[in-house]
Amino acid sequence: MSTQAMLELTVRHQMVFDFREEGFGDLCLKLDLLHDAASMGRVEMITDLPLEALRGWLREIIFIARETLIELESTRGDAIWN
Repeated sequence: MSTQAMLELTVRHQMVFDFREEGFGDLCLKLDLLHDAASMGRVEMITDLPLEALRGWLREIIFIARETLIELESTRGDAIWN
């Protein structure tokens, strides 16, 4: 197996793992930590991103999550966003 093929296999395995319960738990934990820091007005304690970049990433995450829910629900014929 080539190095490239091994790398692709590793990346695919990691992506699948990240979409299991543990991966989503890690994502929620990170977002909760960010929320806690934001609530204290101390975001700089956990990220060096400028606030506008952080806002952009959060908006992107929200957009992707919302669109994914819409796609998942539309395949079942269920409406989730009114």
